[in-house]
Amino acid sequence: MERLVDINWVSMEGRNAHATSRAWLMVEYLRRAALWAEVLGGPPRWPYFDVAGALAPDVRVDPEVAERLEKYIEEHVDGVSAEFVCRAAVRWATLRDTPGVQLPDLPDPFEPLILMYERGGEVIIDDSRAFNFANIRVQINLWREHLSAEPATALDPDTLDALDREGRASFHRG
Repeated sequence: MERLVDINWVSMEGRNAHATSRAWLMVEYLRRAALWAEVLGGPPRWPYFDVAGALAPDVRVDPEVAERLEKYIEEHVDGVSAEFVCRAAVRWATLRDTPGVQLPDLPDPFEPLILMYERGGEVIIDDSRAFNFANIRVQINLWREHLSAEPATALDPDTLDALDREGRASFHRG
């Protein structure tokens, strides 16, 4: 929740300055989401889904946190997809922090998305079912097509900044 409230959701400067790293972060999110979808026998929806809700539907976000989140979303977040991700990410954090919960040994599904938002706010899905980062497109394929054991990018700031310095030329997808 604390990281979400620091995001500038309409930062055109951040969107453009960090377009390449944001595209790579989306590729990494799609990869991680596909890994979780595989464990769950397929996602209930794609590309965004409530991992915590699928794993443990009885785990609830603290009512005070939920109220704060809804107020924040109402005042700051415009996109329906971003609203969904905010709720799912907070629910994931709640599940992850719940004592006694055993989770599969998979990477945090929402960390790449939160980093992507922190580097420039909301992302646009264009008419061809692709995320558009200042004309760097990340195609939304069927979830199985995003499965990969190898990370798309490291998530540390130095790596992400280097991707942005290299620009569009560093965005090559197999």
